[in-house]
Amino acid sequence: MEVILSVPFSYDAGGEVRRLLEDFRDMVNFCISFALERRITSYARLRKGVYGEWKKRWDYSTHFCHSACKIALAILKSWRRRIRRGEAKSEKPVARKLFMQLDPQLYRFYGGRIRISVKPRKFLFIDLKYGEYQRRFIDAWREGSLRTGEITMNKTKIIVPFKKEVDLSNPRDWIAIDINESNITAVSSNPHILRVDNNLRTIHTAYFNIIRRIQRLKRHKPKTAQKLLKKYSGRRKRRVMDECHKISKKIVEFAKKHNMGIIMEDLKGVRKNIHYGRMLNRRLHSWNFRKLQSYIEYKAKLNSLPVEYVNPKNTSSLCPTCGGRLAPKGHRLLKCRCGYEDDRDVTACLNLLRMRGAPLPPKALNEAKAERERIVIKSQLSDNGYLPSR
Repeated sequence: MEVILSVPFSYDAGGEVRRLLEDFRDMVNFCISFALERRITSYARLRKGVYGEWKKRWDYSTHFCHSACKIALAILKSWRRRIRRGEAKSEKPVARKLFMQLDPQLYRFYGGRIRISVKPRKFLFIDLKYGEYQRRFIDAWREGSLRTGEITMNKTKIIVPFKKEVDLSNPRDWIAIDINESNITAVSSNPHILRVDNNLRTIHTAYFNIIRRIQRLKRHKPKTAQKLLKKYSGRRKRRVMDECHKISKKIVEFAKKHNMGIIMEDLKGVRKNIHYGRMLNRRLHSWNFRKLQSYIEYKAKLNSLPVEYVNPKNTSSLCPTCGGRLAPKGHRLLKCRCGYEDDRDVTACLNLLRMRGAPLPPKALNEAKAERERIVIKSQLSDNGYLPSR
């Protein structure tokens, strides 16, 4: 199976690069208008229809037209889907941000440099800025173990997708993962129980309070408030990403150590069903379950570990041994009339194993000699309960 990991590189965008980005945005908007006026949804029809007029307006390599058509149709497809759901206005969609996608026919990757074919026999060379993380991918690409795909550029970054062939063969065992606000629980049938405590909820709460105070300042000092909002919103995003990378790394290392495939809940669309009041809605809508799942998935596949998603319905309400209805027993404990009793997160993981068809661990897991491991991932907090600046 082919696994793709997109790696960001920084660069200095000069005037020529910016003009190219602006022209490409105009190409996309031209293709959007052309497709809407003629009700075109086919890539081949759109490319054939716009090519003559496009060639009169822009004197670029032909593949820029192909890329603009692909992006325009993707924007229109997303817009129509949101219209059907009532989530978008009926006005024509417009590409506003400066970005472009370049297929391998338009660029050549040299490791620390990229050459873009702007026009026939005219090239634009861009020097990339990278650190130790990006260097690992460049070295692997030079060795021949990685290939590059279609790159994406904006005003500050160039995203290079690296492709790798991996063998996702049948693992020795499976481990089910239940993602919660402040911890992640994983259970396998060996049995192994892994609990990873994290600080994501504290990060969101701390920066929510900071940003709320800054918003009150906006009425009196709007420029200062805007600068502070940008600063702390970016800091919050970076801390969350760092925490998610640490958590996913620990989980994948544990799975790789025991050669286990990974089972997770299919939580697509779960946010639309969250209606628990103003404060709890804020907490649950900032819950980073999908970011964590995506990090775990790509790290697992890079290590040749398969990942599967199952329907999470009734995973925390039914007994994994007999299928009966569970009843609460104190804080975090659930019990069944058949004698089963354990933590609610462990119960959810056991149900995920059962739904996947993986073998369950011994009955009454809490009494079995299970290997229970606890990992605590916490960021250092200041005395007032907020996260210190770096």
